[in-house]
Amino acid sequence: MARQDAVGRLQASLERMGRRSSRPAPQVLVISPALELEHGGARPFHAASVGKVMTATLVAMLVEEGRFDVGTPLGKLLPAADVDGLPAAPGVDAATDVTVEHLLTHTSGLPDYFEPPRGTSTGCSVRTVAADPDRYWSPADLLDEARRLPAVGRPGDRFRYGDTVFVLLGRIVEEATGQSFSSRLRERVFAPAGMERAATPYSDARTPADLAGLDVAPFWLGGHELSRALSMSLDWAGGGIVAPPADLVAFQRALHGGRLVSAETLAWMSAPRHRRRRGIHYGAGMVTVRFGEFTPPFLRGLPEPVGGLGHFATHMFFYPQHDAHVVLNFHSYSRMNQSFMTHARIAQLLAAAP
Repeated sequence: MARQDAVGRLQASLERMGRRSSRPAPQVLVISPALELEHGGARPFHAASVGKVMTATLVAMLVEEGRFDVGTPLGKLLPAADVDGLPAAPGVDAATDVTVEHLLTHTSGLPDYFEPPRGTSTGCSVRTVAADPDRYWSPADLLDEARRLPAVGRPGDRFRYGDTVFVLLGRIVEEATGQSFSSRLRERVFAPAGMERAATPYSDARTPADLAGLDVAPFWLGGHELSRALSMSLDWAGGGIVAPPADLVAFQRALHGGRLVSAETLAWMSAPRHRRRRGIHYGAGMVTVRFGEFTPPFLRGLPEPVGGLGHFATHMFFYPQHDAHVVLNFHSYSRMNQSFMTHARIAQLLAAAP
């Protein structure tokens, strides 16, 4: 009875969030043997950086196929047009000193065009992109924006989260396979995982009209609703996926069920290496949440899920001990704290399940 009451309180809380805001109610999907919960509908949503897990999976597949290894430098995988002029610390050459592993673990020393270093700016940053919503950003455009910024360190020396590195990973996928990134994603991830409604509309569109009829939940960047903005092409291999919650569960089932990469490779991808902030730890393309590091002491001892996080307060996580999948979409970075509070309550319910 106590557990049912806790589930009821959580559902009531989600309903209040929807009523008290001009923005939609959060989308929540929890699937496990002991708990199933759905709220906010099954509409496809922009997964944002949750999609980085899928990009990392594609790269890991190529490593397993022997196309290259994680220690291969960029200059052996990409043409000069991609690599030349990338920001580098003194004495560093990105072509020879930055590797695939550096990209996957956000330790390349390359700056982020979306959240650039303090005192700098790009046309596709979190603060500026809404100014030109009809601008299409190609991978080459994004790398050119990164070239305007200073390096943030030497390869391997420090963790600095960013999207620039995932543009390079997407280009590595293209160069290694001879396919477009979107085509490879559909063929090697969406199809085998059974992601029937997943798509990459912002990457595939070329004009605003291409997105006019898109079925996607609204999302806000700052005060701007950008669900049909061509400028969201800036996400590309860093998270330009639109999918309903059930498709993200299908992906996790395929990934953790051994249908995409081996157990050894998955363990390497998910192993935490660097803390972005308290409770949020990054591996090689995947995130681990440690609720015990958050402020409320009653969160200590909760399970530590692995998966992905996105800028629009999107979550996609798997709880290995509970065979549980949690997918959240809160539509806006301004709701990030609320999304984590909700996720923590779900973690408590899973921990208390018999």
